[in-house]
Amino acid sequence: MNGPITSIGEWTFYSGFLVALILEHLGFILLSKGMRQSRKDSGEAPGERFRGTALNPWVWSGVVLQAIYYIMLLGFLQRLPVSLVIPMTGFGYVLTAFMARIFLKEHVSFRRWVGILLITSGVFLVSRS
Repeated sequence: MNGPITSIGEWTFYSGFLVALILEHLGFILLSKGMRQSRKDSGEAPGERFRGTALNPWVWSGVVLQAIYYIMLLGFLQRLPVSLVIPMTGFGYVLTAFMARIFLKEHVSFRRWVGILLITSGVFLVSRS
């Protein structure tokens, strides 16, 4: 393969980026779980809702995973063109849908899967150019 990815190694880029995306989208799942839980457990007053959210361990776990993802993303942006790195984050839509289905028991409609497939196809084309 010729291009910017060869500067850090194709295997290193794709495996590292996959790890980063898994961390990011697992962070989204934990944040969602924590926010739902804090909504149930806290009262109606804004201060109680804020306190319930701020003290929720699921929320903090999600924030930590998101922070790790962004640190990894900064490393990729340091070495590679933004026009390559940011479109690659589109693969995360597949991870989010699968994780939401498995861990949060959310329904993912056929229409949504088609949209995810279209986005992922575009990401694949961008990554190969």
